[in-house]
Amino acid sequence: MKSLSIRRLLIFAIAPIVSLSILTACSDDDTIVDIDNGDDNGELNIVEVASEDPRFSTLVDLVGDAGLVDILSNEELTVFAPTNSAFDALFDILDENGITLTPEQLVNALTYHVTEGTIPSSALEAQQDVEMVNEELTIIQASAAGVLINGRANVIEANINATNGIIHAIDEVILPTELRVAVEGPSLVELAQEAGDFNTLLSLVEQGGLTTTLQFLGPYTAFAPNDAAFDALFSVVDPETLSEEQLAFILTYHVIVGGAIFSGDLAPQQTVQSANEEELFITAGEEGVFVNGSTQVINADLEASNGVIHVVEDVLLPNAFLNTVQVASKNYNFTTLVGLLSEYPDLVEAVATSDITVFAPTNSAFDTLFESVDPATLTEEQIANILLYHTIIGAQVFAGDLEDEQTVESGSEEALYITADDEGVVVNGSSNVVTADVTSTNGVIHAIDEVLLPNAFTPVTGIVAKNYDLTTLLSAVAERADILATLSGEGTFTVFAPTNAAFDAAFEAFPNLTSEQITEILTYHVLTSVVLSSDLSDGQTAETLQGEEISVSIDGGAVQINNSNVVTVDLEGTNGVVHIIDAVLVPPSFLD
Repeated sequence: MKSLSIRRLLIFAIAPIVSLSILTACSDDDTIVDIDNGDDNGELNIVEVASEDPRFSTLVDLVGDAGLVDILSNEELTVFAPTNSAFDALFDILDENGITLTPEQLVNALTYHVTEGTIPSSALEAQQDVEMVNEELTIIQASAAGVLINGRANVIEANINATNGIIHAIDEVILPTELRVAVEGPSLVELAQEAGDFNTLLSLVEQGGLTTTLQFLGPYTAFAPNDAAFDALFSVVDPETLSEEQLAFILTYHVIVGGAIFSGDLAPQQTVQSANEEELFITAGEEGVFVNGSTQVINADLEASNGVIHVVEDVLLPNAFLNTVQVASKNYNFTTLVGLLSEYPDLVEAVATSDITVFAPTNSAFDTLFESVDPATLTEEQIANILLYHTIIGAQVFAGDLEDEQTVESGSEEALYITADDEGVVVNGSSNVVTADVTSTNGVIHAIDEVLLPNAFTPVTGIVAKNYDLTTLLSAVAERADILATLSGEGTFTVFAPTNAAFDAAFEAFPNLTSEQITEILTYHVLTSVVLSSDLSDGQTAETLQGEEISVSIDGGAVQINNSNVVTVDLEGTNGVVHIIDAVLVPPSFLD
């Protein structure tokens, strides 16, 4: 694999973090950076230029003490030169920690500020690793806000030219590893190196060009899979089959930016965004801390100078590597759904392998349902039917694919009614999509706030309420408490349900209907017994709840009630059946 490419991908994945770090660090310094000032220092080399600038007198003295004058006078170099005040701040810190620099440490520290060649500020990219003369890396970030070294030292004056290179003045001494660890403690990288159980992770981090990011930037929270975790993953997934983009996505999925989150900070449940912008689901309780449902934190709160490490027993995989069941299993909001699904192996296989769309009720949605329906009273077949009713098998339907209104067949072969507008996506008239487009290898999940119930679990009013083509009928019934109570309660009913278009035509033909007349029209569409389409015959009549009769005519399989065509038949509920018709039935007395 090409390490340069993956490095660029990883840098891109954390670009928002990098930009924030630059802006924050540079905004803390009131000095305006002078970029490309083009100073002309005649025939002066780097040491001579620094010697003539009173800001660098400490640096010049230390260079002399370290025996580096010849190198800095003759080699072509770029020097990031700390000012006197920067060295004063460092010496205060060393004194506080009882640290006295040896000659070797002084040389190492000074050469950590020097890199080969001439690098003007204009040559800098947004972020790059630069190897210094002491063979250690720095991370240099450049933006319109300025230039930042190792996440903390600001370039306060750039491009001070010399005959053998260039000087950039900085406001803080940057520390090589040994000295930095002695002063600040280990970073995330050194902490992992000291542990000795993260060789694979560190190798991938280095390959991806993330080492300096995790050394100098932050603070970060890192979920670190140990070597055993990677061995387990690579026993089933050949790492050579993973693309550079995939490895980048996996690595950045283990990092939370913007702060160090310790186990004591955790609530029982929290959803946080990883560096790759995909969510992690974290739970904390008496049994420990778990990430994505099943991965346990086996060693928590390893504190570093720039964050915290939590050791995890598994490699965390983004959704792009998981099937639909596995993606749902990550989310603590879907534990009831996943628990019910696990009782049906055939259904699990279908959800895990078929092209599928799942409308996934949250735990709170199931809790609301179970307040009125005891799950113990449901048969296995009923539960399976409810679960299938939340799926569209054979298609991945994203929110962006939806029209304003659509009727689709669910996995239970019963229709789902979906509407989409600026306010969101609603299924069956009342279940809101609260999170859309959670993808997997074989499908997409939309989290919903209400369990979808097939017709067999709802009264005839519930069947009407689902259908966006029947909203006028639903509103008219809802305004009449006695009719609503009757049709929602015990009894047996047949409802001939006119579509919205049918009501529009009726109100145009009868613009001055009174409330009492509308009530009569509504009850004229209801029979007080269950009449399925198979029970109908040509010439049949039946008395309605309103008291007048309707008539049935059948011609070549087409069924009419009075002069209205039956367009959908036999929507059976708990207390009756609904047939959808294309015209409002008008009682004969209205026409007298």
